[in-house]
Amino acid sequence: MAVLLIGVGYIGSQIAVALLERGEEVVAIDNFFSTDSKAVRRLSKNPGFHLIRGDVADPRTLDKVFSAGVALTVVYHLAAQSSAHPDAATPDYTERTNLRAPRLLLDAMLAHGVSTLVFGSALKVCGDALPPLVTESTPYGVFHDLSHLSKCYVEKLMEMYADIHGVRCIAVRLGICYGVSPVMKQDPKFMTVVNKFCRQAVCGQPLAVSRSGLLPQGFIHVEDAAAALIQAAEARDLQGFAPVNAASEVESVLEVAQMVGAAAARRGIAVEVVTEASAVETKARPQVSSRFEFQFRHNLEYGIRELLVYWEKVAGRCAWS
Repeated sequence: MAVLLIGVGYIGSQIAVALLERGEEVVAIDNFFSTDSKAVRRLSKNPGFHLIRGDVADPRTLDKVFSAGVALTVVYHLAAQSSAHPDAATPDYTERTNLRAPRLLLDAMLAHGVSTLVFGSALKVCGDALPPLVTESTPYGVFHDLSHLSKCYVEKLMEMYADIHGVRCIAVRLGICYGVSPVMKQDPKFMTVVNKFCRQAVCGQPLAVSRSGLLPQGFIHVEDAAAALIQAAEARDLQGFAPVNAASEVESVLEVAQMVGAAAARRGIAVEVVTEASAVETKARPQVSSRFEFQFRHNLEYGIRELLVYWEKVAGRCAWS
């Protein structure tokens, strides 16, 4: 018995480590579009980890995996083009990876009798500007990038397959992830805001916050994100299509920048926060509730501290990729 992990990047690699530490077998697919292949290969030293290089939007890759004779119990789907940066990927690539691939994956699961899919969705399906109360019943919001818009499509696709075919489809709506993971993004286009701010701080660069950075967002440490995805997969009371919120804290990007600046100052690093608006304009803080109780182990203060230590160790690589 094994689990199938689609995407072994920033979050996926943390899921792999957590499962391997429990003695589980992990079959993984990645095309290394934005992932450091050397970091992933380190996971291959574990005999329970089996890596297949391929494109999840290619039916031949899926057929190779599902026809390999390994009994798969759960599929974790993390292989989205997740960056909102306009230069991260072409619209065609984002649509192929984020729209076509999930449909092909669900069809392959049906063909091979695998009944549980756990999708790494985002709390931002509720929109760039979160409402005062965010629940799993909150309507989909307004977006300004294809990446987050595509997560709404995947959730509705999962809902359709759960209703028509009886597939168990869980969409874990993660806050913005941060913290140190086995696979760290080095290109700023693919880095989450907390990770990028901490690297900029160590490299002596100002932290720029746009007006949209005054909007409060949900956040979650990458280890807690992986634990939430695994816990959701194992929660037998989550049946059919089940969206689940998972965010431990709600802060604005401006507040995060200020937290990074304060933590860096305690390490003797002077950081300038540059913003288009004053803190007085910061929006009211939404409340995020969840139908499922997760035990969050880390917070932003912890994550910022570990990220500053991490980036200090690789400070020689301050030139952006």
